Amino acid sequence: MIIDAHHHCLPLSVYEKFHDPTAPPKRVIINNNDFVFNMKLHLLDEHIRDMDEAGVDMSLLTMAQYGNLGGPELCRQINEGFAEIMVTLGDRFRIAGCVPVEDTEKALEEIDYQIKELKFSGISLLTSQGPELNMSNKEKLFPIFKKAEELDVPIFLHPHLKPYGIETECTINRSLGRGYDAAKAAVRILYDVFPHFPKLKIVLPHFGGALLALKGRVMNFFEPPEELGLGDIEQYKHLAKTPLELKELGYDKAFNELFDRFYIDGGGSGGWEPITEMAFRTVNHDKLVWGTDYPYEIHSGRDMKYYIDSLDRMDIPEESKKAFLGGNLARLIKLDIN
Repeated sequence: MIIDAHHHCLPLSVYEKFHDPTAPPKRVIINNNDFVFNMKLHLLDEHIRDMDEAGVDMSLLTMAQYGNLGGPELCRQINEGFAEIMVTLGDRFRIAGCVPVEDTEKALEEIDYQIKELKFSGISLLTSQGPELNMSNKEKLFPIFKKAEELDVPIFLHPHLKPYGIETECTINRSLGRGYDAAKAAVRILYDVFPHFPKLKIVLPHFGGALLALKGRVMNFFEPPEELGLGDIEQYKHLAKTPLELKELGYDKAFNELFDRFYIDGGGSGGWEPITEMAFRTVNHDKLVWGTDYPYEIHSGRDMKYYIDSLDRMDIPEESKKAFLGGNLARLIKLDIN
């Protein structure tokens, strides 16, 4: 079974409030967002046609990059639209719903509603929502992490489309800024979140953004959180550590135990083979989940199929390919595929 873990939809009932649903794509850049209204977002018959062409059985729908920034009312409208999709197309789609992060009380209510009543498979958050609202924010994010842990549902992260402080010239916020924001969120989670929430399940987007290329450097500078009880080695304080030094200190084991808790999705690069190969070299194979970022980075069945077929050209165990394409995500969202 092939499942797309990174697939976007904006229900027509919401889309038409903001843009003509028959018009060509329109990019809207405002203070806190950079969003493209793409009519394919609401054309679910085209989603299914493209999925069928590529042999994709199911997709997990999210829209945090627009809904989470719009407050409780917009989140509820999008989640209600998603629920209607589940009624008619539940055999092809699962949902990770929107969460109005800035209103903690409403956020927790919305999570309960979408998981307990709408039977969604997870929740979707942004990697950041401004200079202070990041993964380390105990006031806004920690209650959400606690709720997700209690309900035993995964959190699917999505890069902020216009990360704070990143310029839009030369496509920098789109090509580089989002990758940095995703990697930064991952490092904050390693230090400030995972030590406090031992059962929390988080899916990093876009192959972790810039994280996989920088994994060795992040590990070289790893300073174990106090909760891990490894202490602060004075002779290495403020210095990078080599692989041998990390091993001697036990830091490599501590780092990898935290890092290996991440699930990492394969969206964001349009099926570019080198980053897929890097992921299989730097991430445990049982934590990789295939994704397309449809209908943005990939917007056709042809290119979905190209991405799937590209795995045949890679020196990867067959069982790992199958797990990547669907088995790992099915296990994560408790989907019975037998």
